[in-house]
Amino acid sequence: MNRKGIALVATLALMVVIALLVFGTFFTTQIELWTTRNDTTSVQAFYAAEAGLQKYKAALFQQYVWREQQDRTGGGSGCFTSLATGLDLDRDGTLTPFVNNRLVLAQGEVVTDANGNPVGRYTVTLYKDAEDSQLFTLVSEGTSGGAKARVQATFRISNSDYLEQAIFAGAGQANKWLNGGAIIRGGLYVVGNPDNPDQTVIEANGNFALYNWYDLGDYASVSNRVEPAYQRADDLCASLRVQYGKISVGGSTQIGEPENRVKGVFVGRGTQDITGQNVGVCQNNKGVCTEAMGGFDLSDPPPFPTLDAKLDSEACQNYPTWRACLRDRGALRIRWDGDEVRIAQPQDQELKNCLNVLQGVLENGGNRNKGNRGDGVLVLDQQTVDCTFTRPDGSKGGFKYTYTGGKKSGQGLLEVYGDVVLEGINVVLNQPTEYRAQSGSAKSATLAVLAYGGMGGNMDINGNLLPDTIHGLFPSHALGLIAEGNIYQRGQYVMAPVYAGGAFRVVKDNVLFGSVISNEFCTTSAGDKTDCNAGQKAEVVYIRIPKENRPVLLPSLRGGKPVFQVLSYERR
Repeated sequence: MNRKGIALVATLALMVVIALLVFGTFFTTQIELWTTRNDTTSVQAFYAAEAGLQKYKAALFQQYVWREQQDRTGGGSGCFTSLATGLDLDRDGTLTPFVNNRLVLAQGEVVTDANGNPVGRYTVTLYKDAEDSQLFTLVSEGTSGGAKARVQATFRISNSDYLEQAIFAGAGQANKWLNGGAIIRGGLYVVGNPDNPDQTVIEANGNFALYNWYDLGDYASVSNRVEPAYQRADDLCASLRVQYGKISVGGSTQIGEPENRVKGVFVGRGTQDITGQNVGVCQNNKGVCTEAMGGFDLSDPPPFPTLDAKLDSEACQNYPTWRACLRDRGALRIRWDGDEVRIAQPQDQELKNCLNVLQGVLENGGNRNKGNRGDGVLVLDQQTVDCTFTRPDGSKGGFKYTYTGGKKSGQGLLEVYGDVVLEGINVVLNQPTEYRAQSGSAKSATLAVLAYGGMGGNMDINGNLLPDTIHGLFPSHALGLIAEGNIYQRGQYVMAPVYAGGAFRVVKDNVLFGSVISNEFCTTSAGDKTDCNAGQKAEVVYIRIPKENRPVLLPSLRGGKPVFQVLSYERR
């Protein structure tokens, strides 16, 4: 037996086994290294994509805030954001437009580690929704080595400023704010009472409705006073927000519709503050038809504007209060102290006749039914009141009311040149009236009635109040109405943005086109009712006024209140 041959064979076999073990270990190690490298590059690709998303999400929001602070213009009857036309990331006045609703924001930007070494790249693309210009999707694609990753997020970018709502309301009276029966077409915002967050501020058990659309074909007698582009809106981007308080839905209430949902319902502390149950629609969502629902969602909400608080608007930012701004910036300011009319500004000889007429009217004009000396009611009925004057540049200032036609079928014309402020005076428009508003080149102006010495500050509109179509169509021709106290709409149609520091009351079956800012909103039955009657049908139809033509002394905030909502996030 050859033992040396056996030993050689055994040695060779052992060496083969050892080689196989070494090769297997090496191969396993290489696989693990390749796997680790793939995992590393995949993670790096993901974080590169995430870096692109986060960078341009922040840039997008900063761009929106900056654009809203500029003199943004335009907008239409439906959803609108100033980013719809493109982005100006360099802020040099040059917009980069969307092409087929797509805009590349970054192409192969490098991501580095803490030592400055490149670890990946990303490409970021922004997509605009073809139908909803407040809706954007940001897609970031990252690469590292041969690995790829993609993340995307969808945002709603909007503005919650006062004039972006159909109705913006305060705390109401005894926290009673909105009664049933009203139909609101557009957004609804209620501040509520922070001391009573458990109070129901909207108890909608009747025919209350909040819709996301309007069609002025339903109001054929006045639709010709509105620009064609604003005669219909299929999507108003309407939301319902209640900062403090609850809402109750029931009966035939409709908040949104299954085929046209409102964009969001954000109430108090969340769904616990939405009580009741509507019938027939959106049953899986408490009968509320909305794309999103939850608690009040604004971290820095706008307060209800009051005359003696600062109004940080473009026009009033340098004044301590909104009242001071109105008094100083009014082209014409008239004050009634109970005995005498005084024109605070300007001192112009042309206004002598105005003083004499107003003295007689305010002493003896009285309320709608009976005159009382010193009651300070300016009734614009069948008597001409001319309080216009010529400015140094040759343009008109002040206001003029004239009446034409018979006693029962006449028509009033109210011309307002620049902003007019009346203190200690209540204004009553007794006749159907058309208005002409002009401030410089803009076809807009403001008529403000303020309290003084415990008198005045209210406005009654007893007939239609509509823009004179010869002068211009709504909303590029708009007269803003400001009342420190109450505004009472008895006329069937009013087309204007209005502010009432007290209550805005609208009689059954009447319609306001524009927007309402009021501490309280309520509907009443016909006649001289001053109480709020649930179940009375009346409407507010929100028609957005382009910023370049908004009456400048109406409540607004510099840059508004930008809202940047993340609707979805997806990793691929």
